Amino acid sequence: MADAGESVNKDMKVFVVESQELPPQVSVRRDGPQLSVIYLLLAVALLGVFIEAGFIWHLYSRTAASSDIQKVEYIKGEKHTFPSSSHDSNEILPAKPPNAESKPAAFLQIASPPFSGNGVLHWRADSFPVFMRGLEYKDNSLYVQQDGYYYIFSKISHMENCNFFKHQVMQCTERYSFKAIELMQSSRFICVTNLSQSRGNSYLGGIFHLFKGDSVFVKVSNSSQVHGEAYENFFGAFMV
Repeated sequence: MADAGESVNKDMKVFVVESQELPPQVSVRRDGPQLSVIYLLLAVALLGVFIEAGFIWHLYSRTAASSDIQKVEYIKGEKHTFPSSSHDSNEILPAKPPNAESKPAAFLQIASPPFSGNGVLHWRADSFPVFMRGLEYKDNSLYVQQDGYYYIFSKISHMENCNFFKHQVMQCTERYSFKAIELMQSSRFICVTNLSQSRGNSYLGGIFHLFKGDSVFVKVSNSSQVHGEAYENFFGAFMV
């Protein structure tokens, strides 16, 4: 039996398994200074975003406030126009005066022949560039249809041939029993012996308070001295 045991022992082989070594764990190194720089950059970026948002909000607030002020001024009548879009928000165009096109006005040029008797000049009111709006022309006079202040003007070209020349703008009104009264006058006497065909000009203009039914006309002392083309002799009025 001893021999059998020895035989078994001789046949047995002993295997020794060596343990396999695991790779060493790599430790994650947390570098403190580098993380601090990253955090700082993130903070600066966020701060920039907040600052930009603040500027945008401030600009929007100013634009909205300016728009509200313009709307209030427009409602009060202090501004006649306000911008309809952001493109023209900084361009306030000059507004047209209210009812400018409805105010009475007239411009007349001298007719041919220029006089109708007693030195009262005759005008034409039916050809370009003359016009009539809110006034009536009849009997060589302009008749007022609406009370108000009117600028009346007249310009006459005349000969200076050693004769006295007087240029007048007259008014007829119910307040003076429709008796003609003088509003403006220009008179002169010039005698140039060597220039017998010389010409002069007389211009009258002024603002007067006229009432409905009043009339104004132009009169000269010597209508034969009136000289020149139609565009050199004119008469008109407009409400101011």
